[in-house]
Amino acid sequence: MVDQFVLWKDFRNGDEKAFETLLHLFYTPLYEYGFRFQKDESRLQDALHDLMISLWERREHLNDTPNLRLYLFKSFRHQIFREKQQKAPMSIETEDSFLPIDSSFFSESVEGEIIRNEVDFEKRSKIQNVLGKLTSRQQEILHLKFYENLSNEEIAEFLQIGRPAVANLLYQASKLFRLHWNSELVLALLSFCHLL
Repeated sequence: MVDQFVLWKDFRNGDEKAFETLLHLFYTPLYEYGFRFQKDESRLQDALHDLMISLWERREHLNDTPNLRLYLFKSFRHQIFREKQQKAPMSIETEDSFLPIDSSFFSESVEGEIIRNEVDFEKRSKIQNVLGKLTSRQQEILHLKFYENLSNEEIAEFLQIGRPAVANLLYQASKLFRLHWNSELVLALLSFCHLL
């Protein structure tokens, strides 16, 4: 297990091994999180590359952080929005005007899909379909909670909202998810009965 405090300190001191470890640990989670804001994969890779280069170049001026993961997620989020604003200065885009997440955001690797059996595939498709019916903010908060395993306090810090607001958003998103999930099951049952 890597001590992230030591890793960040070594990185800021110019240790190239620490930089490689940072990339190894956080590249995939950052990429998956960034995909919800930037659907163009080449631009997303460019944004992630730019972020890492920028962090490396400014490493001596970076502060300690109690939560490296949140720091990197937040930095990457800002990087993506900065680049979007530079590419389209006429459109004012806020962080609440996210594009809806398509189902590929939650999909696994090709190898994982091949290995997975048909029952699991159907369950996953159903989950993706239900998630697609939620708002982008609801999808984001569920992603942070259940895919990134962040606590309510960490989510509140990350989204810069109060802890009660996080709890409320999670409750509303979970409630809507359950409602849509139950609707999916009812529709599946009705279509099955129709075939009999």
